[in-house]
Amino acid sequence: MDLASAYAAVIARPRDDAPRSRFADLIAASEPETASFIRAQLDVASRRRQKPRPDRAVERSARSCGLPSPAHDQRGLARVAALLDGTVPAWAQGLKYGRGFVETATVDGRWFEQHGSDLMALAPIIDVTVHNPPADAEALFDSPAWAQVRSLRFSGTPVTMGTLRALVASPYLGKLTVLAIDQARLPEASLHLLAGASGLGGLAYVRADGNQFPDVNPSQDEQDGVVYGEVPSAFAATLAAKVGPLRWLKGFPAELDWSAEMFG
Repeated sequence: MDLASAYAAVIARPRDDAPRSRFADLIAASEPETASFIRAQLDVASRRRQKPRPDRAVERSARSCGLPSPAHDQRGLARVAALLDGTVPAWAQGLKYGRGFVETATVDGRWFEQHGSDLMALAPIIDVTVHNPPADAEALFDSPAWAQVRSLRFSGTPVTMGTLRALVASPYLGKLTVLAIDQARLPEASLHLLAGASGLGGLAYVRADGNQFPDVNPSQDEQDGVVYGEVPSAFAATLAAKVGPLRWLKGFPAELDWSAEMFG
C-alpha cells in the first residue's frame, strides 16, 4: 500500500487503530520519529481503554508523548492550520494530536457550516470545539461531517437552548461520546432535552457545571472516601429518577484532561 492510500484509510476509519498502525509501519524507515510518535500515542490510547476509570499514570504517559519533529510532520498541524487560518482567534485555537494524528480542532461555527467536510477530509478529526456557536444552529449540525466526531465542546459565545435543540435534532451525532455544555447558564430543561434525544445513543459523559442547576458530574477523589470518579452526585440521582438511567450521569475527576478515549 502506498502512503497516500494508507493515509486515506486513517481518515476513512478515524476510530480504528489498525490503519494508524499500518501507516507507522510504512514510514518506519523513512520517518522513524513520526512512526515512534504514532506508536507511543496508540499505546496510550490502548491503555486508556483497558482502564475501568481514568488513570493518572496513563495520563502522565499521554503528556510525555510530546510532538513529532516538524521536519517529519508532513500531514498534520501545518495543513490543518492552513485550512483554518484566521477563522478563530489565536487564543481559541486548539489543534492537538491523538493516536499519532491531528484529532482535535477548534472551529468557528459559521465556518464549519460551509467547510466541515473539507476539514474531515484533511485529518481524522474526532474532537471538535465550536467557537461562537450560532443560536440558529440548524445548518451547523446538518452536516455529515459530524458523523465521525466523538467529543464536542464550545467556546466564545455560550451555548443556548436553540443551539442545543439543533444539536439533538441532528441525524449525524450518534457516535458522540463526550459533550461539554458548561458555563452556559442553561436551565435544567437542557438536561431533559439531552435525556430525550434518541439520536445521541453513544453519549457517555456530559460536562455541565456552571449552569442553572447543580453539577451533574462533580469531581471526586479517593480522599473523599469514594471510588475515584464513579459515584454520581445527588442531583444526578434525582435526575435519573425522572428521566431514567443514563450512561452520562456519573462522576468524573475534573483535574484530568478528559477525552473521548476514556469513555470507550
